[in-house]
Amino acid sequence: MKIIKLLIPAFLLFVGSYLNAQKIAVVDVQKTFDGYQKVKDARERLDRSKKIAVEELEIFRDELQKIVKELKEMEEKLKNPNIDSSDLKAKYQEKLKKAKEKQEDMVAYDKRAKATISQRQRNLLVEHLGDIRAAVKKVSASKGLDLVINSSETQLGVFYVTDKLDITQEVIGTLNTPKIK
Repeated sequence: MKIIKLLIPAFLLFVGSYLNAQKIAVVDVQKTFDGYQKVKDARERLDRSKKIAVEELEIFRDELQKIVKELKEMEEKLKNPNIDSSDLKAKYQEKLKKAKEKQEDMVAYDKRAKATISQRQRNLLVEHLGDIRAAVKKVSASKGLDLVINSSETQLGVFYVTDKLDITQEVIGTLNTPKIK
């Protein structure tokens, strides 16, 4: 009888703690981000924008090099005492002004392009992180999870997790499932 009196509270304590147990899982947000098709598409568009910016800068550089070459040729002519240099000096000054303007335009374009690309990268993260949160919430609800922790390598909070707690692939699958509108 004494054993039963001891076992009943122990059993009730065990059942109570089991019923109140939290269901926990992890998701690697970086892998999820990398596996999300919308992110892949956005990165491709961003890469194309970067390529176009580089091509534009090359055009600026080529034009500037052409002007510098013309300036050097004019400098050589200015050194020749047999050539009337007054008209040539005026053209040289005009060409020099044009070179400075071209260089300023190139620097301004470079700054604008870098700022735009940087802003688009930040927007990409913010925009798609909301989608990832929604997918994690959906998967968590379907599995009855109480807590999902980010297990990305960039996070210092999770050093080990068993594979059975990792819902990363399910979240990626949820994200990449076409939605019916």
